[in-house]
Amino acid sequence: MRYLLLTIILIAVPFCNAMAQNPETPDTVKIIENAEKILVSRDADTTLIEVETDSEKGKELFSYSVTVKDSIADDYDSSIDFEIPFGIGKDKSKNKKSSRMRTSMFFLGHPYIGKRFNYADKGNVKNSIELGFREIVGIAWNRGSYTPTFSMGVGIGSQWYGAQDGFAYKRIGSKLVLIPVEDDCSVKSTWMYLLNFQVPLLLTLPMGCDVKFTLGGIGCFNTFALAQTELANGTTKIKTTYKGLQQRLFTAELMCSLVLFDILGVYASWSPMTLFQSPYGPQLKSWSIGATFNF
Repeated sequence: MRYLLLTIILIAVPFCNAMAQNPETPDTVKIIENAEKILVSRDADTTLIEVETDSEKGKELFSYSVTVKDSIADDYDSSIDFEIPFGIGKDKSKNKKSSRMRTSMFFLGHPYIGKRFNYADKGNVKNSIELGFREIVGIAWNRGSYTPTFSMGVGIGSQWYGAQDGFAYKRIGSKLVLIPVEDDCSVKSTWMYLLNFQVPLLLTLPMGCDVKFTLGGIGCFNTFALAQTELANGTTKIKTTYKGLQQRLFTAELMCSLVLFDILGVYASWSPMTLFQSPYGPQLKSWSIGATFNF
């Protein structure tokens, strides 16, 4: 017996030392004798155990419940909120900061209108007007309306490029050029129209005082280009339309904006890529400024 007791002590001492260095919350242990019926049920995160016993005191009922919550579920909200433009149906409670990551879908986001200024080999191309929606449909992730927001979506944009006085657009083979107009002709109108689909990746940061700063990149898929020239020679009018222009299929832009009160703001963008591959059109590059809206 003495040797058995000594063996137990030698085993218990290292075990107790390890437990002291790594303490854990002890489990709940309950010994129930003469159990006749055991019922285990679960409701959401709560588990209930009921045991019916038969002893000298008669029948007794013992019950125990425990609730286990998933911490990951608390940090991420998989539900999707839909935001309608122009402030309809906005929930003011979303302005509060939450520990949960919130996913929202929105439509007709960041409409804009501005002016694009040409540089590099702009030739006789005038500065253009641009307008569109950064996101026709988009998805945003944040922890509340006044926390950093990452968003991505699909938008559409358009640009109009005029020509300097005395010049007109003309296509020679596959190349679009600007040529001087003959003295006996006058230019009624001449312009180039471009349409693209945009994929913006944007990060919006709250700056305080109801100011939000947005910075990101925009991939532009240039799907349509058209040039048109209308000349007049006395009473004769000549109108020519050029389609199938050899523009770049993909261009990229950097964009930033400041928005006040989630309504009106200003933006600036810069495109380091030419609209046309050489030698199919003007080798101009551009940057733009304008007004943007945030609903």
